[in-house]
Amino acid sequence: MGKEGERPTIKKSILILIAFGLLGIIGNSIGKYLIDMPLVVLPILGLIIFWSYRLNKIPAAVRLLFLMLAVLLTFVNVQGNFLGTFVVKLLLLHLAIALAVIQFSFLLFPVSTPIQTEKQKKPLEKPKLNLDKLALNGMLVMLPVVAIFLIYNLNILPITLVFIVILGFDPFMYRSNKGKVMLIGNVLGGALGLLAYNILVIAPNYLIYILLIISIGGYFVQKIFSGQQTAAIYDLAFKTFFVVMGSVSVSDTSAASTISDRLLQLGLAILYLIVAFKTVNTLNNPFLENETA
Repeated sequence: MGKEGERPTIKKSILILIAFGLLGIIGNSIGKYLIDMPLVVLPILGLIIFWSYRLNKIPAAVRLLFLMLAVLLTFVNVQGNFLGTFVVKLLLLHLAIALAVIQFSFLLFPVSTPIQTEKQKKPLEKPKLNLDKLALNGMLVMLPVVAIFLIYNLNILPITLVFIVILGFDPFMYRSNKGKVMLIGNVLGGALGLLAYNILVIAPNYLIYILLIISIGGYFVQKIFSGQQTAAIYDLAFKTFFVVMGSVSVSDTSAASTISDRLLQLGLAILYLIVAFKTVNTLNNPFLENETA
């Protein structure tokens, strides 16, 4: 739906599905046909990570989506041959359902004017960057994480890897209050996930599960679209909450320990990204105005 509250047209929705399908096919091909050759697939993923940061003329959302699909589908194919094809079809189906729900939502609750989420501010001048250094730093930080997931075939939910890729797509996440926002958001989303789990233990009912998701989701959405400075915290917490609830939905009686492990993994991932990007950007400064002739 977007923060502006604009209704996507039918044509745009169809184009989104087509673009997602094409990117999914390309990303899946890497894992499907090269997964048995780690010395080949890892350098290819390294190039994908590099150019995902480097090609800034392409919209960031497209670059992030392709990077996410390439990494995710390669990891999924490690779990089983040609499993990535099934995942692409499943993701396309879910995306189509989501777009249909959005259209239906706008029919029920039409928005005549764009929603103002924050005060209009004069756009800040973006600092000039050496894109080659920026892309190299991004690759140096992200490729080791991807390699560990693939080489050791970590038996955790793929959405955790996606979570890391999404956070790591911002190479300056350590600046300002972004690091604090990520840590606080991770704790908040995890705490609400643990609360939801304990409620489900008391009343293990599918209807209760749905009502919990709607209630907590409504709370997060209200905070995200409030226009307040804390909106970024709730945005990240919402993502963390879904990672935790994904763990609950596929876990057995040891779900409580699984949630704790998942929160620890996410916390360590955030800490790694903050420290790693701070280190590489200090050693290989991508800001042109700070470079010496």
